[in-house]
Amino acid sequence: MQSAAEADVRIRTSGLDWMGPVVLGGLGLMLAALPGTGQPGFALYWLIYGALMVAEGLWMRTFGVDLRPEFAGVRAFRRRRVPWPQVQAVVRHRRLGTWVVRLILESGELVTLRAPTSPWGSSAARYERDFHAIGQCWLAHRGQSWRPQRPEAPPLLAQP
Repeated sequence: MQSAAEADVRIRTSGLDWMGPVVLGGLGLMLAALPGTGQPGFALYWLIYGALMVAEGLWMRTFGVDLRPEFAGVRAFRRRRVPWPQVQAVVRHRRLGTWVVRLILESGELVTLRAPTSPWGSSAARYERDFHAIGQCWLAHRGQSWRPQRPEAPPLLAQP
C-alpha cells in the first residue's frame, strides 16, 4: 500500500460544506413551484435563488487539492499548480471559526486551500488525516531549495 507521499491523492470539499447550499437551493426551487401564491415575483425570486444555490453547492464539490509528486494542484476559484520546492511550510489556520490549511510559499504568498476544512468542530478526524497527508507529501517532495523559516526581525523603532 502506498503512502500519501508516494501516490496521487485527491482531497475534496466535505459533504457538510457543499450539501447545505444544495439543500437550501432545493427548498427554494420547491417554494418557486408552489401553486397559488398569486405573485410572479415570488416564484421568480425563489427560482433564481434555488438555481444559484444548487449551482454553488455542486461547484463547491470540485474544490480541493490534488497531491502529486511534482506539485499541489489547488482547485478553488482559481486553479493553479504549486510546485513543492516553492512551498516553505504547510500550516493550519483558523478562519471564521473553521480550520483550513495554508501553504506558505518562498515569496511569502499564502495559498489557502478550500479543502480540507473542519467547520465548527465537525469532521475533525478527516481534517487531521488530510492535513497530515498534505504535510507528508510536502516533506517527501519539497526538494533542495527548502530552508527553514527564519523568525522575523523586530521592526526598527522610528527615530524622532
